[in-house]
Amino acid sequence: MANRSLIPSKSTAVSALNNFITPKLSSVDNSSTAWQSRFLTLRKPRVLLSLFLASSAFYCFVLGRDRYTSVSEFVIQQAAPLNTSSASVLAGAAAAPQVLTSLVDGQYLQVYLASSEVKDRLFPDSSSLEKKYKQSFPDVFSGLRSGSSSPQQLSFFRRQLQVSPQPLSGSVIVRTVGYDPEQAHSLNKSLLLQSRRFVNEVNQSINSDQNMFAQEEVELAQKNLKEASSKLEIFQNKFGQLSVESEQAATSSFISKLESRLVDLKVDEAAARRQFRDPDAPEVSFIAYQVEELEKQIFKERQNSVSQNGRDLNRLATRESSLISNVEFATEALQSARLAADNSRRESKRQLKFVVMLSQPQRPVAPDQNWRWQAFLGSIGIIVIAWGVGGFILAAMKKA
Repeated sequence: MANRSLIPSKSTAVSALNNFITPKLSSVDNSSTAWQSRFLTLRKPRVLLSLFLASSAFYCFVLGRDRYTSVSEFVIQQAAPLNTSSASVLAGAAAAPQVLTSLVDGQYLQVYLASSEVKDRLFPDSSSLEKKYKQSFPDVFSGLRSGSSSPQQLSFFRRQLQVSPQPLSGSVIVRTVGYDPEQAHSLNKSLLLQSRRFVNEVNQSINSDQNMFAQEEVELAQKNLKEASSKLEIFQNKFGQLSVESEQAATSSFISKLESRLVDLKVDEAAARRQFRDPDAPEVSFIAYQVEELEKQIFKERQNSVSQNGRDLNRLATRESSLISNVEFATEALQSARLAADNSRRESKRQLKFVVMLSQPQRPVAPDQNWRWQAFLGSIGIIVIAWGVGGFILAAMKKA
């Protein structure tokens, strides 16, 4: 009986177990409720925006890597201005065409410097670009990661430079960014070299094509003149050095004299027939014979001057005139081609363009803080836009 009294009853054990578990469960419920309350607090828009703004400020002013900026400025100037009355870039309104030309060239240069061709010229090996602008801890957002694709490298390369043509002055401002001073300075100098090469190659290629075309025209004109002169020389060697037109005129004159003599003989014949009653009289027959022979001679001379079996002076005159016209035309064409080639040579020299430096790039000595403020203000702008768009959407949903 004594031993049975020492063993607790079943109800007593259950009650003791409940008393032990109840505080534990209550503590777990209180902890989960606290976490849920904190999570609900974090889900509030103001808290989320504050965290985003704080994170942005921490990255921009603490975590972000330093950026260094190198700036240069130049103008693309012609050897001789378009307006000869103004020989200076600073000549005011008279130099407006030159400013417009430089502005257009600067816009072309703006597109070219940001092209993949320039990137490949400066960094032929993609690994060299990745190595030079590799990511660095703790700022893992900036820089170029290893194994990046060609479009990613081109996009990163374009972010490292800014080419700005100036509408008022026509100059071009080149800004380059680097993670150390040498990166920014060397990139700016390399872009200036590419700018000079681009301007020189474009102008020289255009001028070279123009001059080559002019020289080809001169050579073609010389060839045509040589061929025309050779044909005329062959013709003259075949038919004699005398002019066909002179020969034709002489033949016509000779025939005219024969015809004049024929008229005289016919007059004499008529007079003889009136004098002698016998038509077969020797005096009449002699004159009639002369008339007949003279008519044959005239007919023969005419046939000889125009027939292909004879001298064919008409055809020869036409051919000689055509050959002479070809020689004269080829001579004039050669003179015109030489004049055009000389004008093209002078014009190409007058239109040569040069990169005139207004401000050489300097090696930066201190980090550029502008990007930090720009990035932070950009995050504020994102918050303002998100707040406005969100408020507009909520208001529209409430109205609906």
